[in-house]
Amino acid sequence: FFFDHSQNSRGVPARMRVLALVLALAALVAVDGKFYEKDSLVENLNPMNFYNHIKKPDSMNKVKVIEFYSNSCATCKSFVKDYNELAKQLKGIVKVAAVDCDAHKKICDDYGVSSHPTLKVIPPGGFGTQDYAGERNTKSVYSWTVKFITHFVDKVTADSLDGFLNAQAGKYKALLFTDKPKTPLIWKGLSVDLHNKMTLGEVKSSEKGVCSRYKVTKFPTILVVKPGQKKPIKYEAKVEYGELFEFLNRYQETFAMEKPQQDEEDAAKRPWLTESFPEMHALSAPDVCYGADSVCVLAVTKSASDGKPPADLNNVVMSVKAKYSNSGSAKFSFTWIDSDKEKAFCEALGVSAPGLIALRTGKRTRFGRSELENPLSQEAIGNFLDRVIGGDIQYKPLKDGPPALNPPPPPPPPPPPH
Repeated sequence: FFFDHSQNSRGVPARMRVLALVLALAALVAVDGKFYEKDSLVENLNPMNFYNHIKKPDSMNKVKVIEFYSNSCATCKSFVKDYNELAKQLKGIVKVAAVDCDAHKKICDDYGVSSHPTLKVIPPGGFGTQDYAGERNTKSVYSWTVKFITHFVDKVTADSLDGFLNAQAGKYKALLFTDKPKTPLIWKGLSVDLHNKMTLGEVKSSEKGVCSRYKVTKFPTILVVKPGQKKPIKYEAKVEYGELFEFLNRYQETFAMEKPQQDEEDAAKRPWLTESFPEMHALSAPDVCYGADSVCVLAVTKSASDGKPPADLNNVVMSVKAKYSNSGSAKFSFTWIDSDKEKAFCEALGVSAPGLIALRTGKRTRFGRSELENPLSQEAIGNFLDRVIGGDIQYKPLKDGPPALNPPPPPPPPPPPH
């Protein structure tokens, strides 16, 4: 910068005026949402996203807890670690959010906030709030928040099992077999997110007849069931909210027919339908990416030695999906592509590993890509999705549709009989 040394009418040098302006702008940037960065599961609320996160009709059955804070508040700063931990423990079950009252004073005024930090719960239904008056630590706030959780889990016994299965007989249901005395929070949360889409039931280990019927001997066990089904579908992955939701949601969306045997055959032929982060190739692409009602988020990477995406990338995507599954403004599907197997596809889009693509199909196919050197970190993917939601992505047209993909290799032959 070059400054002249003239003074204004009040005798303030020009360089001092510029310096003051720079400091003022820096202060404005610093106040908005810096307590909870992109890698946090705490949602930063502002006037632009408040409705989608808090008042959206399809989230009315979910509990929301909101911290109203000020950057100058020492107690607020010391509470950040505990509040981040709360968001991790309640991921998917309760929406944990925060409002920076320095940057968004009107929201705080509308909620009658006069001191910081103020914690409020919006119970199911979305009307009214409850103020928290206890200690500011993860354990105390957790115990208070979960008291407001409602759920739609059916208690299933030997007497009620047939009624449970035959209600909406054409649809799959999910059964949790558990030896816990209380319904697990994760199952309660899933019943809320899948309400009116898929019925969730709970079978206690003491229900010997039901456990015997489904040959369940270990707890917890999660099965997807349906009348007329040859064999229930067992959930084999980690009991984690995001993965469980994706697993169950795919069954309620994809398999809602009246032909259980055909459903099971389809599931066996198209295993990607039940995978939380499926690979995209010629056979899977129509199911996992080319949906006109969603933005396909495509991670370009190299497969691990087992043919799957790198474990750290899978963990990042699971966290991102949990945060953006109910964005309100855009529906996302997440998939990955092996840059070595699909060189022609990647070259046509001008991307190499690691890369990140937003692909939209439908009436016209177009794509946008991240230009970052490391686009597959949790923060980078979050920033990219925020730009997609905000309409800040520069899309390029694909007049002939998506580039061609290669079919997956055939499965290895079975071992010879002994």
